[in-house]
Amino acid sequence: MNQIKRQLSLSQSIDVETKKPRTTLSDESTSYTRLENLSNELLCEIFEYLDAYDAYKSFSNLNIRIKNLIVSSSILLRIELDSKSTSLIKDRCQHVIIPNSHRIVSLHVADYSNEQLLIDAFFNHCIINSSFHRLESIILKRIEKEKLLTTLFYFNSLPRLFSLVILIKDNDYCDLGNIYPLIFSLSSLKYNKLITSSDKLTINIPHVINKTFSTIEYLVTGHSCTLNQLNTLLHYTPQLRHLSCHQVNESDKKFKKDLSMKLPHLKSIYFVEFSASFDELEAFIEEICSQLQMLNIGVCYDKAYLNGNRWERLIKEYMPQLEKFYFNFTPSSDDDRKTNSSYSSDGFIHQFNSPFWLERKLFRELEVNSITSTFSIRSYRKEYNYIFNREKTDHGIIQLTIGNNEYTKLDRPYIKKLKSAVKAIQFTHLDIDNDNLTIKMLLDILHMLPNIESLKLSSIPIFPLESLSSEDIKNNLPVSAINKITQVKLGQVTEDDEEEIEFFINLCPYIEYLEVECMSDTDVSLLMKFIMNQRTCIPKLCCLCFINPIADDNMVRSLAEAIVFDIVIDNYTIQRSGDKISVHWKL
Repeated sequence: MNQIKRQLSLSQSIDVETKKPRTTLSDESTSYTRLENLSNELLCEIFEYLDAYDAYKSFSNLNIRIKNLIVSSSILLRIELDSKSTSLIKDRCQHVIIPNSHRIVSLHVADYSNEQLLIDAFFNHCIINSSFHRLESIILKRIEKEKLLTTLFYFNSLPRLFSLVILIKDNDYCDLGNIYPLIFSLSSLKYNKLITSSDKLTINIPHVINKTFSTIEYLVTGHSCTLNQLNTLLHYTPQLRHLSCHQVNESDKKFKKDLSMKLPHLKSIYFVEFSASFDELEAFIEEICSQLQMLNIGVCYDKAYLNGNRWERLIKEYMPQLEKFYFNFTPSSDDDRKTNSSYSSDGFIHQFNSPFWLERKLFRELEVNSITSTFSIRSYRKEYNYIFNREKTDHGIIQLTIGNNEYTKLDRPYIKKLKSAVKAIQFTHLDIDNDNLTIKMLLDILHMLPNIESLKLSSIPIFPLESLSSEDIKNNLPVSAINKITQVKLGQVTEDDEEEIEFFINLCPYIEYLEVECMSDTDVSLLMKFIMNQRTCIPKLCCLCFINPIADDNMVRSLAEAIVFDIVIDNYTIQRSGDKISVHWKL
């Protein structure tokens, strides 16, 4: 695709006769103004990314050369069918799919109609057999279980079927015990995702003396199951590397440590909603996870999971190679409303404060909304680098997040709840992603968080500064005098927000790192000049970053010229990574 991007780069010039802008497709040596002028190689690559029927219908009548390319056996085809294709399914099967079965690399059939017309019609007109010998990926959405059982038998004839995604149409009862063995028997399968939302679900796999072991490396169970049921499936997947489970429920019976073989290649596990007990989880991990490198788990209600010492012991003894750990805990909403201080009184955050956790640079976060709260632990991610570039705290990073959802209303009751939740917790970072934030509310929150070192706002507070009373401003002074904030990120900024930006500069006089996410029409050069003219108020500032969706090399050059001629900074560097432009200088 790099070659395509190079030859399809846009350039603009002025037409001498009409005096109007003219846009052409160009590279260093050639200009293209029409699709027909692209090379055969590029056209073939483009067509391989389009639905085969759409490509044939749209381009085959342009000229004989392009028509010959589309019908060429060298082009691999992708078939995408949805409910809008039902009336044309016979024509597509007879004239495109069946004659070109040897060229089809992917098949995507999604039937969202209540009558299940598309999938039935497709398999009535087309049988997936050995003629589809290049077929690598199949997606079937909302297929009836009975139709799926029949279809899976035919898939055994596909020598290159690497990926299979199945969404079973909702049923009152579903036994996956006769579906998974058919999936596991597919000889080349590497990725499998099976989804069903059936409430009454069982996985009763018949006992077979000579088991057929699967080649699957990435298994996604998009349905509920217990660890015992999951254990049964894992008997068949000795090559498994990645496991993802949507919902894990508590087992009716005690978890059985009867896994007859280990999973020596398993590197990552993701449990989206995990309701089994900590005892069950320990037994499961002890059995299979000695080589695990990533664990991501979401837990509700069970406070046993808030025992940091127990997690530390489990990781040390049974997951010694663990590199990435993501843990989300959401308490019962009833319990949270009753205690209103469950997080601070239990003191569990401090259980994740030992050298074991700090050495692994785990990022702890508490998100508080109007109904409940969520506690998270996660490994550092690249997008949080701006927080950690000058890490000072001895207790690692503890983030308080205020989200932007229907449950988070920034009012006095929220502040009251927030005070209970944050009591005795030394938060070091504040992340507010809420469009209803006012400056007064922000000041009230900062008063409760004296240890904040990093502040991130998704947007500038909506109330104008003039709305602040003299008492509000007076209350702000102690915050400005004692605050420790050295890193600030502001979102949705334009050059018209100079007064608001100046407010934050005065609020946080110890800023070392300032990141500004601009609107696409923001004059970044003017904004940079304004900020740099305030350096006497923020003398420690040494890094200024701008995020702009239209950032390009021309913008970098414009900022560099502004630095040289208008701002005059010595020993500076300026660089762009995607839509982010960073300017660093030595103090």
